[in-house]
Amino acid sequence: MPSKRRITILRILERVVLAVFLISSLGAMWFFFTLPITSYELVAVVGVVALLLAVLVYLQTKVDQWIIVTLEQTNFVQDDVFSSLYDRSPVAYVTINKQGIISEYNSAAAKLLQTEITTLQGKNFFDLIHADSTFDVSVLQGKIAAGLTITDIETPLVKANAADAVWALLSVFAYRSSDMRLVSLVDVTEQKKIDTAKSEFVALATHQLRTPIAAIRWNVELLQKNLKAQMTEPQERYLTKIQRNVLRMIALINDFLSVSKLEMGTYATNKEATVLSDFVTAILDEFSGKIAEKQIVVTRDTAADVTIMTDYRLLHIIVSNLVSNAVKYLHQQGTLFISYQVRGNEMVLTIKDNGIGIPQNELEHLFTKFYRASNAQSHQTEGTGLGLYIVKQSVEQLGGGITVDSDTDKGAEFVVTLPIQ
Repeated sequence: MPSKRRITILRILERVVLAVFLISSLGAMWFFFTLPITSYELVAVVGVVALLLAVLVYLQTKVDQWIIVTLEQTNFVQDDVFSSLYDRSPVAYVTINKQGIISEYNSAAAKLLQTEITTLQGKNFFDLIHADSTFDVSVLQGKIAAGLTITDIETPLVKANAADAVWALLSVFAYRSSDMRLVSLVDVTEQKKIDTAKSEFVALATHQLRTPIAAIRWNVELLQKNLKAQMTEPQERYLTKIQRNVLRMIALINDFLSVSKLEMGTYATNKEATVLSDFVTAILDEFSGKIAEKQIVVTRDTAADVTIMTDYRLLHIIVSNLVSNAVKYLHQQGTLFISYQVRGNEMVLTIKDNGIGIPQNELEHLFTKFYRASNAQSHQTEGTGLGLYIVKQSVEQLGGGITVDSDTDKGAEFVVTLPIQ
């Protein structure tokens, strides 16, 4: 591409010639109207003006042609380099239009999908997404049609010669024209298998732990009942500690089991009628002891008697975890606000508090596994860092989304949007 400096110099030269032309034209007019001139002098002046005009037109035409040719050559070289990288890249690339019809693809894409190099052109890319998966193809179609940039979405794709899916990190970018999209696919099948194996191991281990933990809890309760009359204060204190830690262990096991089921896709949703006002009341009753202990002021905007069809267990995981966090990190006499609104086919649930908040620079990590905000660790030592991760997994399992707005010492506001019937 021509440098800006060279283009600027040529344009300045054009303006100089234009200025000389205008001055010469004005001078000629002045001579013509004020001074007696001969016909030879008139012809000479007109000739000079015409010559300057011709030079100006010639210079401008040549400069424009040179810029156009240079730009075309540069674009050709850039396209040639891009095409070479596109074809030889080890990363799978597919070019589609906004309807999803495949126009180009490289050999890496054919290898990823285990198909012939000539069989993909003209097919609909969305037909390559594995039909048995829970992946929402319509959302992806809408984003691609709108021209949105998509980065690193785990997508199950159909392999030509196998019944199982190949997992790829899918990214989509605008490409060349407003109608074209460039799709990159990075094979993460092995990583997915490893993650699944980990989740299966965790599920198996935690399931096996349930039996001995339940036996410990039962024996502690028996001891407390049998020794109630003659129990000394130290003995009572020891048994209380044992019971508290057993309950913590049970909660941790349940969290691990929930994570494993959600990650492996083995969690079977079961939609049932749920009265939202009664549901929120039941959640608050679970934490009534802690709410009363900290004298928390609870404000509800849940007057509407709305019944929805949703998975009760997943909704309970979402709301109870968010309320638990709010109660845990609120100061004495803090405020907790809960509301829901039904808008057409979706419900917007808001849980807000004025507690310790979350540092703004840590919000992006908040829903990752085992992550706890720095101020939460100093305020409350207990916690696994799984609560909000499970919340996000549960929200996505129901096809919804969750956002958070917070900062240190300014409280936190979680907004959950869920599709409902």
